Amino acid sequence: MIKKTFKEILGIDEDDYKIIEMLEKDADVTHSKIAREIEKSQPAVGARIIKLERKNLLTKQVGFNIKKVDIKVAIVFVSTKDVEIVINKIKQCPFVNHAFKISGEFNLLCFIAASDLQTIEKLVDLCFRKDPNVINVKTNILIDSVHDFVVPIDFQIEKFDLHSENCGPDCNLNVNLPKYKFDSAEEED
Repeated sequence: MIKKTFKEILGIDEDDYKIIEMLEKDADVTHSKIAREIEKSQPAVGARIIKLERKNLLTKQVGFNIKKVDIKVAIVFVSTKDVEIVINKIKQCPFVNHAFKISGEFNLLCFIAASDLQTIEKLVDLCFRKDPNVINVKTNILIDSVHDFVVPIDFQIEKFDLHSENCGPDCNLNVNLPKYKFDSAEEED
C-alpha cells in the first residue's frame, strides 16, 4: 500500500503548502510577501487563501495564548458509560474550551480554563465526578506550552459562583433551564 502525503490527502500543491507554512509561522504575513516567496501575483495569493479557507485548511481563532496569559488550564480525561450524554451536558459550558472523543481507557478529553485552580476543581466535581454516567476522571494542570496554543475564552466564566451548583445560566445542571430549546422557525409553526 502506497502511503499518501498530507498534500495528496488535502488536495493542495506546493504553493498552497508554502502559503500555509508561512501563515503558520506569522499569521500577519502580507499577501505581497507570500507572492514574492511563491512567485505569484498578490491577487493570486488572495484567491488561494480564500480557496484554502473554504476547504477549512485555514481558519482564524480568537482567544488567549496560554504561553502568554496567566489563566489556568486543566486537561481532563473522562471515562464514561455513554460519552454522548456527557458531551451534550458540557456543550454549552463556557469553561470547556475544547472537548474530544478519544479511544483508550478514557473516552473524553476536555480542556477547561478558569482564573484559578479552585474554580477548575469545582467544575470537575460538578460536571464529571458527581455524574453517575462517569466512571473515572483524571485531571492534569497545564504548566507550560512548548508552542503557542490559543484557547477561546467565554467571558461568562467571570460570573461563576463557587457556591453554585451549576456553572452559569445556560448550564445543563441548572434546574431552572428549559430542557428543550426550539428554533424560532419551529415556534412559528
